Amino acid sequence: MKKLLLCVLIIAAVITFSSCTKEVEEPASEVTEPTTVQTTEAEQSTAENIHGMTVIINGEEFAVALEDNETAKAFSEMLPVTLTMSELHGNEKYYYLDTSLPSKPKNIGTIHKGDIMLYGDNCVVIFYKDFETSYTYTKIGQIENADSLEQQIGSSSVDVSFQ
Repeated sequence: MKKLLLCVLIIAAVITFSSCTKEVEEPASEVTEPTTVQTTEAEQSTAENIHGMTVIINGEEFAVALEDNETAKAFSEMLPVTLTMSELHGNEKYYYLDTSLPSKPKNIGTIHKGDIMLYGDNCVVIFYKDFETSYTYTKIGQIENADSLEQQIGSSSVDVSFQ
């Protein structure tokens, strides 16, 4: 009788544990799929946040679309930062960072008003006029609505806040 009772208890325990295992596995796989989707959405949201920036010049905010590259990511990690940018050639403002950023300079050819670029590996440049160039730059981003940029940025040194 004791052996029969022991066998029944062992069988009941095996059934109970196998039932629990199946119940745990099934919800886990159901939870894994939505979690993966949610993680993907969160990653996309984070990527969108990383790839967007605001520039403030003399109180006016400009939205910036960042490039999807290591330079833009490294620059974004420095934010928020305010740089006193110097005037050069009547078409750009520049600032030499204390640190180097990853760069892959290319011959851009045409500079567009609102381009934010890296010259070398530590010089951030904002262009406020369109022109042709033979210099090489690494793209950081583009000010999306640059219509009033030239007026706001002025013709001398200016504090530019990147956020």
